[in-house]
Amino acid sequence: MIGGLLALRPTLERLVSPGQLRPAHAKLETRCAACHYAFTPSAENGKCMTCHAGVAGDVRARTGFHGRTPAAAKQQCRSCHLEHQGAVKFAADLKGIGFDHGRTDFPIHGQHRGVACANCHQSGTKFRAAPAACVACHVKDDIHQNRFGKNCAACHSESGWKNIHKFDHAATGFQLAGAHQTVACADCHVGNRFAGTPKQCVACHLANDVHKGRNGTDCASCHTQLSWKGALFDHGRTRFPLIGQHRTVTCTACHGAKNERLRPPMQCVACHRKDDVHKGNNGSNCATCHSPASWKGASFDHDRATRFPLLGAHKRVRCAACHIKPVHSVKPPRECAGCHARQEPHQGKLGRNCAACHTLDRWRPAPGFNHAATRFPLTGAHGRAVCTDCHRDAQFRAAGVTCASCHADIAHKGRFGTPARCETCHVTARWTGARFDHDRTGFPLTGRHARLSCNSCHAKPAATARLPVGCYGCHKADDRHEGRFGTKCETCHVSGESFRTVRVPATARRHPDFDGRQLR
Repeated sequence: MIGGLLALRPTLERLVSPGQLRPAHAKLETRCAACHYAFTPSAENGKCMTCHAGVAGDVRARTGFHGRTPAAAKQQCRSCHLEHQGAVKFAADLKGIGFDHGRTDFPIHGQHRGVACANCHQSGTKFRAAPAACVACHVKDDIHQNRFGKNCAACHSESGWKNIHKFDHAATGFQLAGAHQTVACADCHVGNRFAGTPKQCVACHLANDVHKGRNGTDCASCHTQLSWKGALFDHGRTRFPLIGQHRTVTCTACHGAKNERLRPPMQCVACHRKDDVHKGNNGSNCATCHSPASWKGASFDHDRATRFPLLGAHKRVRCAACHIKPVHSVKPPRECAGCHARQEPHQGKLGRNCAACHTLDRWRPAPGFNHAATRFPLTGAHGRAVCTDCHRDAQFRAAGVTCASCHADIAHKGRFGTPARCETCHVTARWTGARFDHDRTGFPLTGRHARLSCNSCHAKPAATARLPVGCYGCHKADDRHEGRFGTKCETCHVSGESFRTVRVPATARRHPDFDGRQLR
């Protein structure tokens, strides 16, 4: 009985079939067991995967639509694929209406969103078999004729086939910088030639070479990628770096209008001969005085370049004042007399060592002579005297060192000796107001004696005529006693006081001959 029912199963299943199969499975119309298990629908997925191996592989690898759709690996295939024509609805009719392409291996972006499904999914071809490579659809758009290979996405994007912005030109060994970034590809890749495109500037800029090849082909030594015009040659890499005013000079000023002088001379005189106001008298080494900062305002470093540093008033002297002949052939003397011979009033009697008296700050008066090094140091008023007061007619070594050499004895008329020793009374602070220290003699001046003039006592030369130190020597004529009391006036009279002032000792008053009237 059971065996009979089993034998009738195909017939029973056909009796309960929801309808004919869709054309793709029509050949299985009489073979229900090819897809179904009798009364075991949960096991039917295995039969589907057996026939649709590609889908099975996607599910396992989680690729493609079925692999990226989580429900595809868990639910029954017939949840979406209802193959019998009698089904209420075929859930996935694959007409593209509402299909989420993002669950496939080819998400649709940019311009692809507006493309019809049939443009990529051709009739009679499985949807999953649609190619994903750009060249499969855009082979007719490949103007490069496959010279760049099939990786169109390296340059093109889905936002537009003509929007080229992804290509990394640096990967070619020629990075686009400066103005090169705005150049169209076809300007360099003429005729769509990409491989073997030359990288030398002259390959593209030969028409821009105003030098006509005279400067060679290394355009990058002067020009930059920022702009072809406004070339900036690094002159510092040559043996003649441009500094100072040389930076503002045009190239043609030195190299000629047609750049015919590739290696012009580097000597200053080659360009500045017309500026040489010295007419060649100072030689051709202009850099000794002039600098690239400015041709005018030459400043020669006399201190470092010569053995004659300019000091004091020499700093203000014009070059031509000393260098009256060509500098490079005639060297002026370094001795003072070489330039100051006409200003030398000594007539050579003091030798040629002018620096012994004169200084570099000024020639007159000579403040530098150390008179203390001679036998006559200058002190007091002598320090303010001019040299010619003593050294008349440029006589220096012959000048005397005694006071009488300059100071004639007018007041004393030789009474104090010849030659007089003026320094005995006079000092160098001033000639008038002489002060002789009479206390150092045997006769100190006291009282009225201190107010007397020297000539009052020294009527004869003091050196030969010594005055007596006793009162009687000068006051004999004043002795009213007529010698009766002897010559010792100081016995009664006081030295330096009035002669009439008398102090009589007591012993004299008791003398029998004493008469007080005699004191009057």
